[in-house]
Amino acid sequence: MRRFGMLLALAGLVMAGCSGGDAGTGLRGAMSEVSGGEADQPFAYNDLAHWRELGVMRGREPEAEGPWLDAAYFGLDVLGTPELRDSIGVDLSAADRAVSVGHRPAAVRLDGAFDAAAVRDKLVASGGKPVKVGDHEVISRGGYATTTVENGGLAVRGNDDPFAEVAVSDSVIATGPGLADVLGGPLDLEDHPEYVAVADCLGDVVTAALRRPETPGGVRLYGVGLRRPGSADERPSSVICVLPEPTAGADARRGFAGGFTTRGTTDQGEPIGRHAEEIVHDEVESEGLTVLRAGVRHTAGSSASFFLKTFSPENLL
Repeated sequence: MRRFGMLLALAGLVMAGCSGGDAGTGLRGAMSEVSGGEADQPFAYNDLAHWRELGVMRGREPEAEGPWLDAAYFGLDVLGTPELRDSIGVDLSAADRAVSVGHRPAAVRLDGAFDAAAVRDKLVASGGKPVKVGDHEVISRGGYATTTVENGGLAVRGNDDPFAEVAVSDSVIATGPGLADVLGGPLDLEDHPEYVAVADCLGDVVTAALRRPETPGGVRLYGVGLRRPGSADERPSSVICVLPEPTAGADARRGFAGGFTTRGTTDQGEPIGRHAEEIVHDEVESEGLTVLRAGVRHTAGSSASFFLKTFSPENLL
């Protein structure tokens, strides 16, 4: 039995029947809000409002059980830890959407309706000072640690405060190294055709991660998403999209369709069929590009986050 990760590695992708999307999806809207200047960085999206509508997230914390639990925290990074989040007065139940950019620790942004004064007061009381980053007010507590090469070795300067810089407004709370990347700019991810094509392939998802392979090869970009469930009682469905390099389409197609099946295994030796009852391969055309797609119906009892974890080397959960 061949392992899926090894097959896709040959096509340049290293692993750690659904309709396409359009500009109206939540994922596409989130992409338009973040900077496209760092398009080689991992990007994650989570529709927190939908989890609340389903009753997966009630009040301040998610429910304690169920296949959707892990997915409710997807992409939150430091804001997914209640003790850290509470230390600066951020109420997750006020957040409608989360996006993050970068490797962990990532820059993460929450959009919603927040008590900005409460967050600002806590940050200022702990030594924070207001500064401007573009059109956003940022409370700085000294800046994040930076790594430089000195005398042939790595030297770390700065502090390890997870909230060294926090953008605060009634509608946005954002923090993390590379903060400016989640605050937007003249260029956004929707200005990159390959990101638009993969997002259209993923379609209407409640959570998603898009990233480039760790090393150059036959794949330009890939994404994984969790289809938006209509109720918490639904069986989870995932979708995986692979955009090959122009010269590697045939190899990537063989590796993806031949390796990602219910008979395959992950790089960790986990049988894919343990979590996938059915996998359907097709292709999506968008932005003049052909994206390979696999729609996955999970097995009963499979965690909704299994394929998000499998395809997210940084394990954004």
